Amino acid sequence: MVSYFSRMIKKSSPKNYWRNILLFLLAALFIGYLCLQLIAYPYLTASAHTHPSRQSPCCETPADFGLDYEEVTFETANGLTLHGWYIPGENEAAVMLLHGINGNRLSMLGLAKGLAEAGYGVLLFDLRGHGDSDGDIVPYGGPEAEDVVAAAAYLQARPDVDPERIGALGWSLGAQVVIMGAAQDENVKAVVADGPGATAVSDWPPPETLNEWLYVPVDFMYYQFLPMHTGVTEPLALIDVLPMLGERPLLLISSGDSFERHRMDYFLNHATDPKELLVFAESDHIGGWRDAPEVYETNVINFFDKALLQP
Repeated sequence: MVSYFSRMIKKSSPKNYWRNILLFLLAALFIGYLCLQLIAYPYLTASAHTHPSRQSPCCETPADFGLDYEEVTFETANGLTLHGWYIPGENEAAVMLLHGINGNRLSMLGLAKGLAEAGYGVLLFDLRGHGDSDGDIVPYGGPEAEDVVAAAAYLQARPDVDPERIGALGWSLGAQVVIMGAAQDENVKAVVADGPGATAVSDWPPPETLNEWLYVPVDFMYYQFLPMHTGVTEPLALIDVLPMLGERPLLLISSGDSFERHRMDYFLNHATDPKELLVFAESDHIGGWRDAPEVYETNVINFFDKALLQP
């Protein structure tokens, strides 16, 4: 293409010389922009999402919140050791809390305190590839579900937990993992998913606005590159696993972001009853607890009370 434009410029008259130069530069800029948007950006984003920055939990523990706790470890089916804390409860029910990408169990401590004060046992742990847990890659729509299955097995084995009263809550990446894991393990009796993303391109709802249409090619390429990093060649979409929750209660939480709200409505339509949607219209992604902690905790605790404590 460069040689073609070079010949065109040389053959042009002086009058058209600068016009051809300008056309060449515009064409080069346009092609470069497309390469950045449709190749470099989605490839690098997929790499960053599957290889999160690891941050070891420091320098707080549940004891700093006035809570008794135990250091715990448990193993996934594929041999990864996950590290966490368990805060014993009083009502024989327990809830596991899963953090977002590039985070660890520390980010869930504030919410854990509220649940613990409501009588729940609380398990906070680092997802694979995060914090002190094993693993280097975060898969999407694949074996990450085993983290929830392993956590549920740990809780079932505890003498202070009724195996029929186990719930799970996740933020962002943790919300995706909670849905995937609960779909595979019926021992998780209630699910709260705050701002789950998408594990496959089919998790994005049909675009309705120009802004959403502009993201379609970028998202499509992102999900073409994702298997190159994860090795998961046929990822499960959340819209396909949500119906697997059956009659177990589901609470979806959304921010006020239009993209996220559209996706949560889409997920809600694919889920089975009983299901609820809680919207924090003034908050950004997973910002509900930060912006309105009392409202957030009240809704979450009421949801788990109804799902796990009633006969």
